[in-house]
Amino acid sequence: MTGTNGKTTTTRMLAHILAADGQIVGMTSTDGVYIDGRRIMEGDCTGPRSARVVLGEPTIDVAVLETARGGLLREGLAFDFCDIGCVTNVTADHLGLRGVHTVEDLAAVKSVVVEAVHQDGWSILNADDPLVAAMREEAGGHICYFSTKAPTQWPGFLKDHVLQGGRALGCDLASGTFDMILYDRAQKMLICRVNEIPATMSGMAVFNVENALAASAMAVCSGVPLPVIREALRSFGTSYEQSAGRLNMVEREGVRIIVDYAHNPGGLRALGGLVRKLRTGNSSCIGVVGIGGDRRDQDIFEVGEIAAGLFDRLILKEDYDLRGRSAGEVAAILREGALKAGFDASKGDRAPRTRGSRARARLSPK
Repeated sequence: MTGTNGKTTTTRMLAHILAADGQIVGMTSTDGVYIDGRRIMEGDCTGPRSARVVLGEPTIDVAVLETARGGLLREGLAFDFCDIGCVTNVTADHLGLRGVHTVEDLAAVKSVVVEAVHQDGWSILNADDPLVAAMREEAGGHICYFSTKAPTQWPGFLKDHVLQGGRALGCDLASGTFDMILYDRAQKMLICRVNEIPATMSGMAVFNVENALAASAMAVCSGVPLPVIREALRSFGTSYEQSAGRLNMVEREGVRIIVDYAHNPGGLRALGGLVRKLRTGNSSCIGVVGIGGDRRDQDIFEVGEIAAGLFDRLILKEDYDLRGRSAGEVAAILREGALKAGFDASKGDRAPRTRGSRARARLSPK
């Protein structure tokens, strides 16, 4: 499975569901290669070489492969065909690298995953993302969509798909009921209620609702029974042990600290939606924000602009690996973006270079 944002969490969710179904799972992700829940390789393992390690493991029942843009461009896929492919979303990230200059270029790269689905398999597509939904024209196998819009707001292709008996998963976030529904062969079945899934924070973390829909869609298309999916989602949270670096939250002396890999404008914007919901009238919010130096100036600038609208105080950081930039360059562009958005320069600071996470938000009483 692939996508700009959400693919690591979705991969982990799906592996958790499949393990709950009694299957031995081999998984590749941004923090390593796992066999039956045990990490056997550490590092960013989202390319074809890591995938081949899992596919060559004779003890597993199923391979769950997080597939990133970089590996696709370097070496392609580790397989000719797959049973299930999924694309979570496509937004601006890594543009200007390896000949990928537009979001449309990036979508063309990521569509390779669903184009490799065999004729009896399933392609899982985000119906709310026009670039992903358009992949239905080239995607292999059967199509299963997921959406967080009300059925009355579905695009025409999704309404027709469901009316004709096609498979889709939906969760109408605007209604307040927050039911995850499976539509299949003219039937409607409850998968789970969002407020029962710890990772969604009672639906406040909209991006994890989307990830839960994508993971559930892949599980359904793998033949996992709905009760198993439901119970597995109920036990998937955002602890460091289950989802390292993804919406990890701790509280210390009345201060809530969130650590998240919000590594591009879309990711930070999504995290910001949650931060706004968590804030109270008497709280202040400190953001420790960074972005990889291999991103375009305009993307770094945009992250600074977004951060300015989210936080009362900003601490700008750079990774230990500058990715071709000079020391202080990324922080300077972030600062420029924040100031352009009206941020008070006296409330900004710069952190020393570290190997830490991309973004942190600290909510504390004034």
